[in-house]
Amino acid sequence: MIKSLIPVLVGTSLVMTGCSNNNNNDDDDNNASTTCTGTAVEAERLFLQQLSSDSVIIKWRGNVDGEAEASSVCFGTDMAALPAGSKTDATVTATGHSEVLLSGLEPQTTYYYSVGGAGVADEAHHFRTAPVTGELPADGNTRIWIVGDSGVGGTGKPESGYVRDGFMNWAENQGNEPADLFLMLGDNAYDQGTDMEHQSAVFDVYTEVLATTPVWPTIGNHEMGSLGGSTASSPNDYTVLGDGANGGPDPAPDSPMPYLNIFTLPADAEVGGLPSGTEQYYSFDYANVHIVSLDSQLAIRDNDSRAAMMQWLKDDLMSNNLDWTIVIYHHPPYTKGSHDSDSELFGIDQPIFTIREEFTPIFEQYGVDVAYAGHSHIYERSYYINGHTGLSETFDAQTMAELNDMDMPASGQGDEAYTQIARNGLDDKVVYTVAGNGGKVTTTTEGFPHPANIFSQLELGSVVIDVDESRLEASFVDVNGTVLDSFVITR
Repeated sequence: MIKSLIPVLVGTSLVMTGCSNNNNNDDDDNNASTTCTGTAVEAERLFLQQLSSDSVIIKWRGNVDGEAEASSVCFGTDMAALPAGSKTDATVTATGHSEVLLSGLEPQTTYYYSVGGAGVADEAHHFRTAPVTGELPADGNTRIWIVGDSGVGGTGKPESGYVRDGFMNWAENQGNEPADLFLMLGDNAYDQGTDMEHQSAVFDVYTEVLATTPVWPTIGNHEMGSLGGSTASSPNDYTVLGDGANGGPDPAPDSPMPYLNIFTLPADAEVGGLPSGTEQYYSFDYANVHIVSLDSQLAIRDNDSRAAMMQWLKDDLMSNNLDWTIVIYHHPPYTKGSHDSDSELFGIDQPIFTIREEFTPIFEQYGVDVAYAGHSHIYERSYYINGHTGLSETFDAQTMAELNDMDMPASGQGDEAYTQIARNGLDDKVVYTVAGNGGKVTTTTEGFPHPANIFSQLELGSVVIDVDESRLEASFVDVNGTVLDSFVITR
């Protein structure tokens, strides 16, 4: 079986209009026995968006052969015979991205596709639709791969490739099950989040993963240009400083912010959850997992936008009835890595305080299980905690962490695995992880390690979450495919 490997300010990515029966063929071509006759194109960038149980967006740009770009996609369950009736025409955005929405698909089914409309698909171009929401995958497990601050590829460094290969090696040794979802924690393209930096740091590094696995990103400070130093609250204030040598000039924008031009994200609850009305933050469902991506860089800095995001988050979490809930954002509430969660850093890191003071109580009240951030170039994993909204010196493990049988903070491992309903009878604790080590590890700050964190290590790597009906296991995997930390939550 092949599984798929990976108001506020409204983003302006063009919504696609193609569908599985949108084609220009005559009646004979529509016969399922007739295959497509186009020519396959090797796109400069190719990725999947918004995969659900019955639909997916295929998005691409460019042609590495320098010829005309593709204008359509053919798809089907037989790699060697893509039916002519599947031909779907693309919509082209202002920044030259082509995208099609394939709809009416069957759940948990492997489909192959050809960008350009050839009758035969490249074996690397396939995806597997999600289970019906609430149901488990056929193998019982959802695998989620998480990388943070991986954008060093934009400066020609190989570290993010090492991290990618570490995950691949680990997966191969674990039965070769690929990822179902690929989550990115921001700072995906250094230094300024330009379109060109996204090409070298994202599309040139994760090429094979992106062709088979839906990618779900969140916004980091480097997505806003300004060498990562922006304190603006609007994507309209995106600015490239200096000579732009690593990325400019960008294509004519749909939005001034390349991140919003590149990704097509579900502002209208296209894949579950509640509509947010903006691509800056959103939620979606996969199998029995609900995932929320928050905007800790822009919306969080404006009072009205932050209030709207907080209310949407509460409403979204209250409406969620799936087994597991994961939240991603960029700025970590508990860190002593390259950023210090006790310091605002002249306003650049103010969102750290806001996440800790205003958002972690929401996570803990409404049943979030695990929360992931980047920003700090380190791996740090907290205890299973509740109620820590102050500076690091105020953390009290005896009152804020889940305790074991000896009244010591539990590790989440072995016979100290966490339970979703804690010993107090409430689902009110969260494990907070910093995984900003997907492209570089740098330094620590005064007070390292943060007292809320049970495990902290300056080591390149990524996180893998495996989820079934009653168990969530999160593993920190290094560049060699070795697990350096893990924990389990059961329900």
